[in-house]
Amino acid sequence: MIRDLVMKNRSYRRFYQEVAIELATLRELVDLARLSASATNRQPLKYILSCEPQKNALIFPHLSWA
Repeated sequence: MIRDLVMKNRSYRRFYQEVAIELATLRELVDLARLSASATNRQPLKYILSCEPQKNALIFPHLSWA
């Protein structure tokens, strides 16, 4: 079971653009992520929240490293 979960896991860099997510929902998700582990907090995370297609178009080309 765990092996199946690990094998199916992947990082998504592109998302369904047909489904809009409200900014309040993004803020809630970031708040929840803040409570999870991040390499003993040695790698502080920074988030850019965007619900605007024009802003997303500027952000997505810079995610290839992720």
